[in-house]
Amino acid sequence: MLKRCVLFVLLVQLIDKSLAVVRFENLKYELNKDYMHGNIFIKSQNDKYSFGADVELAKKVEGSVIITPHVQHLVKGEYHTMVNIDLDTCKVDPVMSENAIVRTIAKESTKFINFSLMCPYNPGRYLLNDFTLDSESPLLKLIPNGKYKMELKAHHYPTPGSAPIMLFMYSVDFELYAAAS
Repeated sequence: MLKRCVLFVLLVQLIDKSLAVVRFENLKYELNKDYMHGNIFIKSQNDKYSFGADVELAKKVEGSVIITPHVQHLVKGEYHTMVNIDLDTCKVDPVMSENAIVRTIAKESTKFINFSLMCPYNPGRYLLNDFTLDSESPLLKLIPNGKYKMELKAHHYPTPGSAPIMLFMYSVDFELYAAAS
C-alpha cells in the first residue's frame, strides 16, 4: 500500500520528445509502526533520480483505504494545486481513476511495483523499485516542466463510520526539466 502511495508521489512532467529529467529532494515520511515498517527513499546516480520504497506490512488492511495525493506546481513564485483528491482503493482501481494524472501515474507505476494497487492489502513485503520518468512517459504530456511539491497520505477505515487510522504519509519536492543534449 505504501508503495502505491509512493507511486502517486512520483507523477510529473511535460516534455515533448526531449530527454526527460526529474530531480527529487526533501523527502519526509512517516509510517504507522502498528501496521508497517521500512523505508521510502530517493536514489541519485549519474544525475538520474529515482524514488523507491521497501516496506513490510505487518497486518491485513481492508475496509476502506483512502489515498490522498496533493500535488502543487510552482508558478511565478506561488504554488498552485494540480491534484488534491481522495481515492478509496478498496472501491476504485487507481488505474481507472477519473483524474487523468492519477490514472496515468497509476498505470506507469505498475512497471515498478510488486503489489496490486487495490485492497485488501495482505501482510508481506511491498516494493517500489526505482520509479523514474523517461522521455517516453505518458506523464510528460500531462504535467509541465517546473518545480513541484507532492504530499501523499493514506488512511484506513476498518469499518464504516470508524475513525481514520493514518497508515503513512510522505512529502517530496521534485523538479521536471529537459536535459541538455
